[in-house]
Amino acid sequence: MFFKSNNQLTLSVRVISMCLCLLGMSLSHIALSQADDIGQLTVSIDRSRQTVGTVLHELIANTDMNVAYEESTLDMQRTVKLSYTEKLDITEVMDAIADATGTDYQIVGKQILILKKEKTSRTVNPTKYTLSGQVSDAQTGEDLIGATIRIVGQTLGVVTNVYGFYSLTLPEGTYQVSCSFVGFQEQVVTIDLSSNQTQKFELSENEEVLEEVVVLASREEDINITSTEMGADEVSIDVAKKLPALFGEVDIIKTIQLLPGVKVVGEGGSGFYVRGGNVDQNLVLLDEAPIYNASHLLGFFSAFNPEAVKDMKLYKGAIPAQYGGRLSSVLDIRMKDGNSKRWTAAGGIGTMMTRLGVEGPITPKGSIMVAGRRSYLDTFAKVSNWVQGKEINSSQQFYFYDLNAKANYRINDNNRLFASGYFGRDVIATDIGSDMNINVDWGNSTAMMRWNHLFSPRLFSNLTYYYSNYDYALKFDQEVSEFLWDSDLQEHSVKLDFGAYLNPNNTLKFGIQTIQHAIAPGNIETYEADGTKDTHNLQKNKSYESAAYISNEQVVSKKIKLDYGLRLSNFQNVGPQEVYTLDENYEISDTVQHNKGAYNSYWNLEPRIAARYQINSSSSFKASYNRTSQYIQLASNGNFSSPFDIWFSSTEQIKPQLADQFSIGYFKNFKQNTYEASIEVYYKDLQNSIDFKDHAELLFNENLEGELRVGDARAYGVEFLLRKNVGKLTGWIGYTLSKAEKKIPTINEGNWYNAKFDKPHDLSIVGVYDITPYISIGGSFVYSTGGAVTFPTGRYYYGGAAVPVYSERNGERLPDYHRLDASVTLKSKKNDNRRFQSEWVFSVYNLYNRKNAFTISFKQEADNPTVTYAEKSAIFGIIPSLTYNVRF
Repeated sequence: MFFKSNNQLTLSVRVISMCLCLLGMSLSHIALSQADDIGQLTVSIDRSRQTVGTVLHELIANTDMNVAYEESTLDMQRTVKLSYTEKLDITEVMDAIADATGTDYQIVGKQILILKKEKTSRTVNPTKYTLSGQVSDAQTGEDLIGATIRIVGQTLGVVTNVYGFYSLTLPEGTYQVSCSFVGFQEQVVTIDLSSNQTQKFELSENEEVLEEVVVLASREEDINITSTEMGADEVSIDVAKKLPALFGEVDIIKTIQLLPGVKVVGEGGSGFYVRGGNVDQNLVLLDEAPIYNASHLLGFFSAFNPEAVKDMKLYKGAIPAQYGGRLSSVLDIRMKDGNSKRWTAAGGIGTMMTRLGVEGPITPKGSIMVAGRRSYLDTFAKVSNWVQGKEINSSQQFYFYDLNAKANYRINDNNRLFASGYFGRDVIATDIGSDMNINVDWGNSTAMMRWNHLFSPRLFSNLTYYYSNYDYALKFDQEVSEFLWDSDLQEHSVKLDFGAYLNPNNTLKFGIQTIQHAIAPGNIETYEADGTKDTHNLQKNKSYESAAYISNEQVVSKKIKLDYGLRLSNFQNVGPQEVYTLDENYEISDTVQHNKGAYNSYWNLEPRIAARYQINSSSSFKASYNRTSQYIQLASNGNFSSPFDIWFSSTEQIKPQLADQFSIGYFKNFKQNTYEASIEVYYKDLQNSIDFKDHAELLFNENLEGELRVGDARAYGVEFLLRKNVGKLTGWIGYTLSKAEKKIPTINEGNWYNAKFDKPHDLSIVGVYDITPYISIGGSFVYSTGGAVTFPTGRYYYGGAAVPVYSERNGERLPDYHRLDASVTLKSKKNDNRRFQSEWVFSVYNLYNRKNAFTISFKQEADNPTVTYAEKSAIFGIIPSLTYNVRF
């Protein structure tokens, strides 16, 4: 051992150790590519003896490490303060020794070199240079979001941004730089940093992932411990594809619904409610453009084609300052850029729909991706009628389709262009009786252009323009008349974001954005048999929403890390506009006509801060606070959202909604990040919360503001998550205990009442087991308290008629909801000489055929009107499905 007490021998050993360390540094990239970081090895230390000398003796006795030092550098009797955990990483032990003795140390291979801390002049700063570059997938060329770049033997490191870019500023010197991403082989390179350097990493997939199936494939294994993020969740697309789903169709929104803190109201719906927030309080972004209705077929399927999605991340708390406009959450979905290495295709044929995605290079500097889906339930119905010899009604339609496209072009190392778009549509048409046809359609469309520019290795920028449109139409066609109603919401936005990598301890983000909202709540046309046409257009409204933000991610010390920022938002109503003034009874008392220009404005400061205290390498404590504001909202008077709910903006009468959220959490990893556990407690206070009066009339209403009621709301709860990331069996258990309620003066006699999405208990158990490389099974079990509803609790008679007496607002509940789903995936054997791969997915939704209540209605018996009974309606029983997927 190199640990000796004799001074002369120690000096000789130190020289030998220096030579060994230099040799070890030249070979360490080989060792590091084959084994875990030595510093992450654990050692048991007897807490009853805590001097430097005894701690080093125990470290050597319990490991095969060698320690070299100069005796004059160390006070061997100095007391060392160690964390009271069962086992410590070697780096934790050495950090404690370094803090106690004022020394530095380096770990190279199995050598620990303790050095005297160099004293530097206050007037002379070491020359620093910047290492920057891009990290991508070697097979596809896709940027890897969240890849980790770190300096071997040190705690310095950064992660790539959403465009795969990183930047790290260091003193001049020679470094070994490691680049890693879960599911990919680590790369270690030696960099002589004597000037600004560009280093691109192309990582290859780990061929041994069979034994280490990682659930969260889009982030580093211990980022949940080391980052300041809390209330943030990622689930890889690959995992979503292995889970059972309704009709066997992969649905990323329904995968998100399985996470703690995320609730769903209604069977099979794609809407979701986060930490006591309404469905319209979630900002859903697809390549930075908002999607206002993220579902198909009345909510049974999400609007996102899995063949087009690269990455998704949900923020429930500690929302970064660059996001705004919604109170509760941000779901940031990124489309694939397109394979820049070769042309590939993937798709599937299932029970309900067919999907296909194609991607490949168009030039040496650019690539493209196109993906589409189409359901065929209407086609099956027509075929079924033909087989049974029934009449085929060509006017009956029931389908949806969507199309994703994206292209990118790299002009040079400092400039890159992106263009992407989404178009989705639902169509339902059927006959009502013998003389009426109803036709309903709705859809989203977006267009986006982005320009990435690198001003310097330390300053990254992204300029984005997007267009977003959501519209719907309802048509009744009779022989003698026709009725048509349509509505739309359009947005144009320009956003400029900057990322300044000041030094390894500070990353600054700042930017500005402006959005133009244009809402047409309703245009109505009627046609009579005699050719008479009548048109009535509800008043359109236009507004501008702007914001500027700045935030800094700061490493204060090895244990403390902060992410703090401020967002300043502004909202302006723009004329020409006719505005109603309401009296105390919410009736129109006056009308004001505004000319062109802004006539009403709101300003809000939105502070954001998150802090992490890292207890040791496997556990941390976090806390966060954020304020958010929302200027446009959804008018929905039922228990379930629908495509025909009306979006409306803040006005002089309707103040912006505000939310303050506080959260704390404890995060712990076990068995070298095999298991993750966390507990988060949150409290959310909402101001200017909106609800609607009893029996509110929302459609075709010029005075929508008169139907609104404004007050306060609150939500609080605790979320538990246990996740297994590695091994043949992966998955998670999530449980939420929560409460969401409102207090509005004119509702429920001014008392607190349950929000419609209040579900105190919510449990999800999710698992995927790889039996062999080609056979896997998946399952999910969900349980939740029944949704809050208002039921009649009695009746009285007036004028001979029975009048129901209702409970307090949302004072009753539907029966508890629970369901078990299962799936089996059979993959074809991998053949390196054949690009074609296929798989069969068998899935069963609602395995034990639970008839969960969708609604409960109350009816009177025909023979005895004095008797009222409850009738439960359920949508789905057991649903088996089969899907065939291909990739080539």
